[in-house]
Amino acid sequence: MLCQNLGVRMDEFWELVERARADATESGVAWPSGSAIGAALVERLASLTPERIVEFHRCFTHVARRAHQWDQCAAAFVIWGYLSDDGFSDFKAGLVGLGRDTFERVVADADALADLPLVRAAAAGETVRFVLAAEAIHYAAARAYERRTGDAEAFWDALDGLADEEDGPSGGTRWSGRFGSAEDAAQIPVRLPRLYGLFAAKASGAR
Repeated sequence: MLCQNLGVRMDEFWELVERARADATESGVAWPSGSAIGAALVERLASLTPERIVEFHRCFTHVARRAHQWDQCAAAFVIWGYLSDDGFSDFKAGLVGLGRDTFERVVADADALADLPLVRAAAAGETVRFVLAAEAIHYAAARAYERRTGDAEAFWDALDGLADEEDGPSGGTRWSGRFGSAEDAAQIPVRLPRLYGLFAAKASGAR
């Protein structure tokens, strides 16, 4: 059964993310990093059955695909100053790590990232620009599965043969897989005016 048809399981998915985020915040940091949230997720997932760990990952894949849009891709480019396929995957994982309410807001309007304190801090040079990079969240289920079973390959074997999750709903333009053309650059200030303004102001101030 696909994750999007299992509302209860989706609720459980987000509950695990929110709890991991809270775990990662306990050290008193202003906001938890993707690495810290990913590590906390591994701890929580490792206590589940292998089947539930796989289900978590399938839910994660479905949720992250909802952010596979041009606007979110452009947002990653604005914040980081460059973009790659792997980088965008890490960025989408970072959006998931923001929690359900913020994720939904940003998927609906990527320019809402300009309201987030951690993004504003990145624009001001108060933290690294890669604060939303979250490879650790992307691979949390795989690492938890390995810890649970002692087999590094078993997780990927468990995913083989399962029906791929369908793309989640979104109201934006799906990302084509390419970014960086002159046309893309011209669209950024139009479609992401507040986010662009944050980082353009920093660039101007640095001259």
